[in-house]
Amino acid sequence: MVVGMIPPMSQPKIEILPLKKGFLRAASEATHVLVRLVAPSQPADVVATPRAPLDLALVIDRSGSMSGRPLEAALESAVRIVNGLRSDDRVAVVAFDGEIEVVQPLVAATDRTALVQRIRSIDARGSTDLFGGWEEAVKQLAPFTRKDRIARVILLSDGQANQGLVNETEIFARVTKAAGAGITTSTVGLGHGFNESLMTGMAAAGEGVANFGQTADDLDEAFEEQFAILSNSYLRQVKVSVQGGSDVQARLVGEVLERGAARSRKLGTLPWDASLVAVVELKIGAGAKPDALAAVNFEAVTKDGEAVKFGPELVALPELDLAAFSVLPVDADVAALIDEAIVAEKIEAIEALTRAHKFAEAKLAFEELLKRPGLSDWAKQKIEYLKQLLDEDAIMAAKEMRYGRGRMMSQTKESVMACYSMRVDEDLEAKKAAYLRRKRADGQATKPKPPQGGQTPQA
Repeated sequence: MVVGMIPPMSQPKIEILPLKKGFLRAASEATHVLVRLVAPSQPADVVATPRAPLDLALVIDRSGSMSGRPLEAALESAVRIVNGLRSDDRVAVVAFDGEIEVVQPLVAATDRTALVQRIRSIDARGSTDLFGGWEEAVKQLAPFTRKDRIARVILLSDGQANQGLVNETEIFARVTKAAGAGITTSTVGLGHGFNESLMTGMAAAGEGVANFGQTADDLDEAFEEQFAILSNSYLRQVKVSVQGGSDVQARLVGEVLERGAARSRKLGTLPWDASLVAVVELKIGAGAKPDALAAVNFEAVTKDGEAVKFGPELVALPELDLAAFSVLPVDADVAALIDEAIVAEKIEAIEALTRAHKFAEAKLAFEELLKRPGLSDWAKQKIEYLKQLLDEDAIMAAKEMRYGRGRMMSQTKESVMACYSMRVDEDLEAKKAAYLRRKRADGQATKPKPPQGGQTPQA
């Protein structure tokens, strides 16, 4: 069932890809299924106008804690964003410390030289009214939001809010409300000790993207990815939900911000000719019906602002006896993606150990994780990178864990499953669109330095 006005030839497809094409009733181990929402290829008439015009509000933290390298990175990143805008885009610039300053009200991005001069005039000052800066950015955009334009706040900060509204739950609620009104929020964490809890939470609540880095060069690909997705967006604010059938417990694997048996999840923006994926875990009881083990639904918003729904798509598998099930083949590509979702959950536990300064236990957990059979090359590279970074810098390792594990399953996937098989072709990765690349490191462009004599990481 499709609710909304999308032409039949332009409708997405829901795919149900089980790890094994069968199940054991009342088995001790759960059954895993990959679900994908696949966008169609971009029509020729859409290519002529690659994206709707942007209304951006750049919010730059100028507080004292941002002085030096973090503020330099924020300003240079803002300059690069402005220089990359089209003449029909509009941009506002807000700076904040203890006070809020509208450096540039929303204006067409035609005189980029003047905009760059205003950005470069921002200097470091006092305390941090982060919410006030974000709120002013929303006020700059709100009167001009239209269905044919994309409104987004980009917050560049260390997230160390200490003035104004500082309660994260209340901030997230306000950001969610703005996203519902058409103004989404992305965040960029800067500095060594930035508050990733606040920054990732705001991006998740705002239906945007969370990135972090140390320099503007670190962030170039992050912005390339973000604007590439916006430029090729087919659906926005995609959300998946799953409901178990009779005597079936269903949950989504790889959740980060939610706890418990998560049955819905925000997946973000779906570009043309790409797909978004989620992993469903099923615990199938004795009374389950094979033809309706679970129902999967997707909902989203078109780039014109219309709410659409897709589904339900039923998860149906034949029931097998133990002998038949034990010899049933496993789809290697599906297995790799399912395992990455499971690994993402395990990295959450390792992050908790790291934040508790239990570094030996965290390293041991990484070693155990690397022993998992069937890990994709990319997952191995990711785990090895995090393990090495833990030896170098526990603070940044924890941040990479938080950002990286969320992106393991929330990132956009190509329509062709083979591109996400057990092997990683570096040449192929370099040629992909930014939003399709599988990056080992999420927040840094450089490799971690070699361990220095086995020193204990400090956090």
